[in-house]
Amino acid sequence: MGFFVVSWAFMTYVRKTVSRQVIAMERITTKTNHDPNNDAFRLTFSKALILLTAWVLLWRFSAILEYAPYASIWYPPAGLSFAALLVYGWRAILPIFATSFVLNYWLTAMYGLTPPAEELFYHSLLFGLAHTLAYSVGALFLRQFIRMQVVQSLPGFVMAFLAMGSITALLGSFFGSQVLLTTGLITVFDLYDVWLPWWIGDLVGVLVLTPLFVAVMLWRSAFFSVWQRRLRVTSKDTDWYQFAFKLGHSVAIVFALIISAWWFERSEIAFLFFFLTIPQMWIAYTETAVRTAVSLAILSLSMAIGIALFGLSETALIAQFALAVIASTVYFSISVPAMLAEQERLQYQSHVDHLTKAASRSYFLEVGRDEIERAEYHQYPITVAIFEISNFRMINHTFGHAAADAVLKKVAECLQGHLRHTDVLARGRGASFLVLMPETDAGQAASGVQQMSASLHYMSLPQLTLPLEIKSATVQVAKDETIEQALDRVSQSLDVVSS
Repeated sequence: MGFFVVSWAFMTYVRKTVSRQVIAMERITTKTNHDPNNDAFRLTFSKALILLTAWVLLWRFSAILEYAPYASIWYPPAGLSFAALLVYGWRAILPIFATSFVLNYWLTAMYGLTPPAEELFYHSLLFGLAHTLAYSVGALFLRQFIRMQVVQSLPGFVMAFLAMGSITALLGSFFGSQVLLTTGLITVFDLYDVWLPWWIGDLVGVLVLTPLFVAVMLWRSAFFSVWQRRLRVTSKDTDWYQFAFKLGHSVAIVFALIISAWWFERSEIAFLFFFLTIPQMWIAYTETAVRTAVSLAILSLSMAIGIALFGLSETALIAQFALAVIASTVYFSISVPAMLAEQERLQYQSHVDHLTKAASRSYFLEVGRDEIERAEYHQYPITVAIFEISNFRMINHTFGHAAADAVLKKVAECLQGHLRHTDVLARGRGASFLVLMPETDAGQAASGVQQMSASLHYMSLPQLTLPLEIKSATVQVAKDETIEQALDRVSQSLDVVSS
């Protein structure tokens, strides 16, 4: 009775506290009550009915694949509960509790038990509270971490998910085993034998299946598209048959190991399950995040079916730990490259001019500082040149913006064709281009700049009926002169040429 009172009081406190925080955050982050993105996080009656039905089906399926009483290699309802509470918040508590409560009646009938009606009601209430309390605490706290942006980086989010998922599964197994002990279904001597497989089974269900269930729940929302872009590792999706080929390799290895362990009667063979990390990493690096989640689910399903089919209960714990390690490794293998790819995209956007594909002015200054420092150390000259299209404004007004943009792109392409690999071409202000030429003195640079100016003058474009008017100037960087000072001098030289 004490467990019932404490559980009910604590769950009420958590629900009220989290509810107040959710309402406060919604007032801060939601600009309008009619934001379509928020509909994905509302648990309607139809969604609750689907959630309840899926929970029952997954529970029955995991019960079929039990290798020991109350223990399966995975427990899919654990992942579904965690995902539902993560997406729908405290609104998912009632459907999950009701399902756990009702299914205890079914479980009692499955094991041929006939307790009194009042006792069965009490036991069902305890089982429902134990599961709901444990998963509400973990999932709702993780939900708040995300909403309040406590966790921002992808690796940090993965760490938070793994930590909260592990703690949640641990609480679920602890509360559940205590209920079994309280109701007399097990003795204190059976507690460890039940608690550890229960925890690992729930842990595998949470770690492996939660991302897939979350993706299904948010499939049609804009939130799903945002996270799919953030988790994109590859630039192009592969064909389905290629994904099926990779996944088939993993499933074939699973059954090969299971059959070998059964045939040779050596449970040590199950340790080879850890090597399934290699094909799963192959999938993670070459497929989308959703396909990776699907592959993890199918891999765990294959293990569960194989171990239950061949009765390899002695290898089940090894397989469970292997699945947990594989899932954790795969999530990090997705998040870290995705974060690096995002950083590369941001770096490219800041370093490259979008129109001409030449370097940006900020990147030119950054490279210029490094090159000047290197030139001073190795005692070689370095020169800065500038090119400007003096009749660019007339081209823009006469032929339009499209023709003007084509001119800028063609000029950048022409200049790049005349430069060395060590030279740096950058887009300057307006219709100007900057060139940094290491190991080149003013005389050498002037000769090359004159040739490039002539090439630009006679360059033809189908959009134009007049030649380009190009002005250019060069300066050799003086001793103890910064790149900014050199640019000021070369701009002044260009003004002298114009006048």
